Amino acid sequence: MNQPPEALPLVSIVTPVLNGARFLSDNLESVRSQDYPHLEHIVVDGGSSDGTLDLLRSAPGIVWSSAKDRGMYDAINRGFRQARGQVVAYQNADDRYASSHAVSTAVEHLLERPELDLVYGDFRYVDQEGRPLGPPVQPQEFDLASLRRYNFVPPHSTFLRSRLLTEDGLWLDPELRFAGDWDWFLRMALAGKRFGRVNAVLSDFRRHRDSKTSTIGWGPRL
Repeated sequence: MNQPPEALPLVSIVTPVLNGARFLSDNLESVRSQDYPHLEHIVVDGGSSDGTLDLLRSAPGIVWSSAKDRGMYDAINRGFRQARGQVVAYQNADDRYASSHAVSTAVEHLLERPELDLVYGDFRYVDQEGRPLGPPVQPQEFDLASLRRYNFVPPHSTFLRSRLLTEDGLWLDPELRFAGDWDWFLRMALAGKRFGRVNAVLSDFRRHRDSKTSTIGWGPRL
C-alpha cells in the first residue's frame, strides 16, 4: 500500500439508513477513521424523521441523499449507482468497521490477487454499546455447494470490484426484504465470479432489539 493515494483504487462505501440516528454516528466514525487514503462514503437515507438528517448535514466528508425507496436493497443499489470507486462495499447504519485497517486490508488482498472478483473477512457480533459478544466469527473458505445451503459470506465484511455491477449487471434485487445478500452472492457465484477470504476481522455486526431481524418474526423471514 506504499503508493500515492491517486495510484490506489477508489473505494466507495455505501450506507443505507432509515431512522438510524441512534447508531449512525458510530458507523460514520468507523468509515472516517479508516487509514485507507482513497475513499468515499455515500449515505442513502430513506426519508428519516428521527434526527438522522441532522447528523448527515453535520457530518464531514460524506455524500448523502434522502428520498423514499423500496427498501434496504433498493437504497444500496442507489448508492452503488452514485459510486465512483473501482471497489465498492456496503455497511449498514447500525454496523461499523472493526478497525481503522479494515478497508486497507481488504483492498490489499484484492491488489495481491487480481484474479479475485470479491473478498470477504471475519466479523464480530457486538451489543448495543459496541462491546464484543464472544470471539470473532470466521466464515469458511468459499464453496458453492455450501453457499447453496446457507449464506456464510458476511455482506458487512465484503468488498467487490465495481465492474460486477456496472459491466455484469449483478445488482442487488430491490424487491427482496430479506436474504438479498445471499441471493446476490449466489448469482455472482453462478456467474463464475471468484470469491476470496481475508483472514482478518473487518466489521462489527450490532445486535439490538430494534434491528430489522429482531423486529420481524421467523415466519416472514423464512
